[in-house]
Amino acid sequence: MVLETQREKFLNWITPIHLDPPDRTMDKKLVINVAPTGAFIKRVQNSNQPYTVEEVTRHVIESYKLGATMWHVHLRDSEGAPTTNAELTLKALDLVLDECPDMCFSHTGHVDHSKKGGAALASLVEPLLEAGKRRGRQYIHSVVIAPYNRSVGYVMDEPGVRDQVDYLQKRGIRAEFQIHHYMCTRHVQDWLLRDNLLEKPYVMNLIMGYHGYDYSAPVSPEPWGRLYYMSMLNTLPKESIVGATVGGHNWLPIVIEAIMLGADCVRIGMEDTIFMYPHKDERIKSCADVIRKVTTIACELGRDIATPEETRQILGFRS
Repeated sequence: MVLETQREKFLNWITPIHLDPPDRTMDKKLVINVAPTGAFIKRVQNSNQPYTVEEVTRHVIESYKLGATMWHVHLRDSEGAPTTNAELTLKALDLVLDECPDMCFSHTGHVDHSKKGGAALASLVEPLLEAGKRRGRQYIHSVVIAPYNRSVGYVMDEPGVRDQVDYLQKRGIRAEFQIHHYMCTRHVQDWLLRDNLLEKPYVMNLIMGYHGYDYSAPVSPEPWGRLYYMSMLNTLPKESIVGATVGGHNWLPIVIEAIMLGADCVRIGMEDTIFMYPHKDERIKSCADVIRKVTTIACELGRDIATPEETRQILGFRS
């Protein structure tokens, strides 16, 4: 009997590596939600920050051409202060729809803090719905709610959140939730899911990184910010559509992690972000630069970008 040589053994040896099953975590389309401006960042911090309707909508249109299918709508007045004026909002939405006819719109819930529940949203929502019927356009797909009963300048309690959700759902509008920390997850579960008040899918945006004031998740020392995102994923209710809304200097690595961990949607742009890279002081010049970078990275990782129609299906928007 002739003993096999080492070479023959190697040639006859088949490893089971090819039997390793695929990891389906990233096997779904990624929704890109562009946020050109928010409530905090001023031009003294980044001279490229858009203020006017024309500036903001130009960022949105450029982002749409690069893969963004949603716009998280924040607007500023002529002095740069946040505004939810319905007339100004309609002007901006029409400018975008003229160029991007199938764009989806996600509006801020910070409308009228002098009122509670659905009444706090009505001064923006009702004019958008009425104008949409007259003009044959859909101006509102979702409204962001922060189920957060401890904040700067306003309080969201259980009756208020329940009434806002009821108000939106009766009008065919999806409620999006901003999850700043575990308490917000518990509020959605205790205030809404326990009594089956919330329609599926549950759109849950994890607010990561530094957004200023109360709107922050742990960000340092690294890698605590990314570990926190991983742990928060396990607190969300089943059948959640997971969004990642990341601010601060370290936004890019956390967004990449969210993409790799299967987030359904990322909200990116200049809303609460000034710098392009975590280790450099290079200011973001335009939302298009952000969208291009993230979509390129996502595609290199094998994540396909959702179309506007796929975005509607993923987030459960009504046409």
